[in-house]
Amino acid sequence: MKKILLMLGLFIVLGACMWFFFLTPEKLTPENPAGKTIYYTMISDSGIQDNNGRYDYELTVYNKKGKEQKLEFSAGKQLREGAYIRLNYTRIRGVTYWEEVDFEELPEAVQQKYQK
Repeated sequence: MKKILLMLGLFIVLGACMWFFFLTPEKLTPENPAGKTIYYTMISDSGIQDNNGRYDYELTVYNKKGKEQKLEFSAGKQLREGAYIRLNYTRIRGVTYWEEVDFEELPEAVQQKYQK
C-alpha cells in the first residue's frame, strides 16, 4: 500500500512539474514567441479557401539560420502575395501566430534567400 501511495505521489509531482514546464501561460499565448520556433517566409500564392472560410497555405519557411522547411498553416484572411511573414510554431499546436514584417526585419540568412 505504501509503495502504491509513493508511486502515486511521485506521479502527481512529476505531472505538476511537466505542467509548469510545458504549459506556462506565457508559452500558451499565441503571439508570445517564448517556447516557440520562429520561421520566416514570403507568401507566394493566394492560398486555398476551406469550408470554414479560412485560407490554407503550404509554404517553404526558413529559421533564423536560413534552414529550409515546409510548413502548413491557415489564416482567417487571405494574405497578400509577396508579403514577408514571421510565424510562431510549436510541434504540438503548429503555427500559433503569424505577422507581416518588412524585408529589413528578416534575419540576414533569410534575406539572402529572398535576394533578387
